[in-house]
Amino acid sequence: MKKYFFYVILAILLASCSSSNRISTLVGGEYDPKKDVTDYFVFPLGEVSLPGKWEKTNFFEPANQQFFMNQDSIPIAIGFTTADKYEFNADKSLKGNDFVKALYDWDSGYWTTGELKSEILETDSTKQYIIYKLYGPKVNTYVLIREKNGSVSNFSIHVTDKWTEREKIQFLKSLVKE
Repeated sequence: MKKYFFYVILAILLASCSSSNRISTLVGGEYDPKKDVTDYFVFPLGEVSLPGKWEKTNFFEPANQQFFMNQDSIPIAIGFTTADKYEFNADKSLKGNDFVKALYDWDSGYWTTGELKSEILETDSTKQYIIYKLYGPKVNTYVLIREKNGSVSNFSIHVTDKWTEREKIQFLKSLVKE
């Protein structure tokens, strides 16, 4: 708890030194063997606890996505950003379910211009998320997108035959906290 308090104070100090149109973030987290979870946070945008041990692999800056891999070589990506960072919502007019539907339309519209297809698998209007899959000849990605209080969470599981579709959906849903 002390460590997180330190990070909060540090983030506040960093934020006070920044310009008003940028958000300063503090990124961290680690594996807790006692709980068997890997925590990852991008303060103040979001946090997640991944069940089991996950190692960071690479970071894809254009999408603000941190990639992880577990001991079974299952690749996932986690991204946190603000809802106004998307061109279709620069005015911050879309929130909650309206935002995630627009983000799904925008994202799937981009990816499905070639051989890829997109399909919504589940929506939850209470928790304000959509789970969908992008699939094609060499792609089989399951994505959960959520907007809450102006912050966007994007969780995705990439090509793997080690989990069934049901297991992938359950894993994604387990990452969403109230």
